[in-house]
Amino acid sequence: MKKLIALVVVVLLLAALGWFAFAADYSDGYRVGQVIKLSRSGYLFKTWEGTLDFGFLQQDPTAGVATRLWDFSVRDDDEQVRKDIDVAISANRKVKLHYREKYFRWSWLGDTKHFVDKVEPAG
Repeated sequence: MKKLIALVVVVLLLAALGWFAFAADYSDGYRVGQVIKLSRSGYLFKTWEGTLDFGFLQQDPTAGVATRLWDFSVRDDDEQVRKDIDVAISANRKVKLHYREKYFRWSWLGDTKHFVDKVEPAG
């Protein structure tokens, strides 16, 4: 009986760790800027990988221009988000990207830990 209880406890702990590793979010939030790249990548598990330009970094105009870029992922089955990003790229518009950051980056689930789940027009 004790072995059965210990086995159940171990299985429950492994299930909890698996959920935590794959489904739990470290943080969520949004970034505003202009999407400058969106491409579909991956060998077996495809994801959309994008880059958002969200403004200037340098304050001194004589030093040149440096932009701040942020890389993000979109799940392959999240068709509406991809379409909204396509429209924003085509119209050259700024957008507000809502994202969820995962604790771990799994190479088969995307190139980043930041997964965009909603797109809104900015401004």
